Parts: sequence; C-alpha cells; structure tokens
Amino acid sequence: MKRQSKIVLVWNTKKSPKLFSLSRRQIVGLGTLTAILLGIIVIIGINVFSDIVYHSKVIRLRKNNSKLVGTVYDLKSRIQQMESEIKVLAEKDQALRTYADLPVIDKDIRKLGIGGKYNIHDDEIDKLFTDDNIKISSLVNDLDRLTREIKLERISYEEIYNAVKHRSPQIKSTPSIRPLNTGFISDGYGYRRDPFSGIRQFHYGIDISAPSGTPVYATADGVVRSTNSSRTYGKIIKIDHGYGYATFYAHLSKMIVKPGDVVKRGQKIAEVGCTGRSTASHLHYEIRQFGINKNPLDYYFTGYIH
Repeated sequence: MKRQSKIVLVWNTKKSPKLFSLSRRQIVGLGTLTAILLGIIVIIGINVFSDIVYHSKVIRLRKNNSKLVGTVYDLKSRIQQMESEIKVLAEKDQALRTYADLPVIDKDIRKLGIGGKYNIHDDEIDKLFTDDNIKISSLVNDLDRLTREIKLERISYEEIYNAVKHRSPQIKSTPSIRPLNTGFISDGYGYRRDPFSGIRQFHYGIDISAPSGTPVYATADGVVRSTNSSRTYGKIIKIDHGYGYATFYAHLSKMIVKPGDVVKRGQKIAEVGCTGRSTASHLHYEIRQFGINKNPLDYYFTGYIH
C-alpha cells in the first residue's frame, strides 16, 4: 500500500474519531494557500499602517509648510521695503553728489547686475511651493542685488563726505532745500507747451502750485541781488549765493526782503502769489550755476515735493 499522510479530526472524545485522508499534494496546496492568505493579510496590514504614517507626516508637513510660506512672504515684504528705502537713498545720493560737485553715478553702474552662478538647489527648493509668486531663487538674487547696492551707496557716501568736509562755506551757499514746505509740482524742468500760446518751449525751472500767501524760503545763504516786477513773471526776487550759484523766485504776492539783504538758508523771503503771466497761484523757481540753468530737483537732498 502506498503511504498516505492523514489528518485526524476529533469531534467528540466519547465517539470514535473521524479520519480524513489527504495526499501530500493536497497538504502542500493547503499550506501554500494558507501562506498566500497570510501574506495578503500582512501586505494589507503594512499598507494600512503605511497610510496612517503617511497621512500623519502629510499633516505635519502641511503645518510646517504653512509656517515656511508665511516666513517667506514676510521676507519678501521686507525685501520690498528695503528696495523702497534704497531707492530713496539713491535719490538723495544724486542730490548730494550734485551738491558736492561730484559726477552723478551712471544708471548702468547702479544696475550692477545680479551675476553669480545659478544654484540648482534653489530651483529644487522652489518646487516645494505651489504658489508661483514664491521663488526662493528670486529672493536670493534680490538679496544679492540689495547687498551690492548698499555697498555702492556706502562707497558713494564716503566719497561725498570726503568731498564736502572741508567746504563748509560753499555748502551753505549751494541751493539744497525746497523753497516751499508744501505744494506740488505742476510743471517740471524741460520742454513743455506754453499754457497761453500752446507753443512748445523750454521751461527753465519748476512751477510749484500752492495757495496764495504760502511762505517762500531762501534755499541757500546769499545776498538779494534784485526785487522787481515784470509782465511775464510778476513780482521777482533774485538771490546771489556765490560760488557761481543764483536762485530766481517769481509770481510772488509779497516780497519781504530788499536788494542788498543778506539771507540765510531757510529764511522767509516772500509769499506765493499769482502775479504776472499766471493761470493760478504758484511759485516759479529756478537755479543757475555760472549763468546756466539747472534742474532744481537735482538739488533737493532733504526731500522731494510730490
């Protein structure tokens, strides 16, 4: 007789056991099926556990990413604020360099360029953010550019300081403040259409609109050269500041100084009016250096009229 493997199942100890005969192939098949079922159970268990761990990590990552996005937005806002402040410094730097008889820094030099090597890691970090407005690589470039601009301004201010530290009398005689503490520029320096004739003409100063009676101040130390009137400019004051500088104030309603008076920077000399050839109350202001008209906006290192 062939040898058989048997499994004995005892249903009740008081009765005779029931015997079932299984071949070796059946036993192997049953074992294999059992192993497969156990494997499936283990795989399902691992997947369930992995999903639990994954979702837990996703929640933590989303929380951390939210904090990171907030930090990056705050950094971006601070960079934009720094850019605005550096722009103001650059404008004042231009006025100060004019004030110190130094050449204005060329625009191409101010741009400086970003330069440097592109960092692949920055691009990889950018992929962590779904918001297209957030680019770590762009922020890195902005910080690099701001660092260069700040360094340029520091060098420029050192040059200005060295140029003016031994020239106190000349500095006091150089126009450098606004002639009004209020008002806005209604016409700038350069070509414009004449408001009366419509003909395109060069405007040799700036027109600052302000209410009649607004105080007008001397923009540098000097001596009043003349106070007179004309059909075009109305009441006029001309001040000689020395070192080639002279200023011109027109369309005045009232003149407080007279020829020969010595004036100081910031001293009230007149009041705004609408005299002469004028459509509204305003001050016409000019700066001349050795008889050549200059743009007054280049001499406002204490601020600009809006």
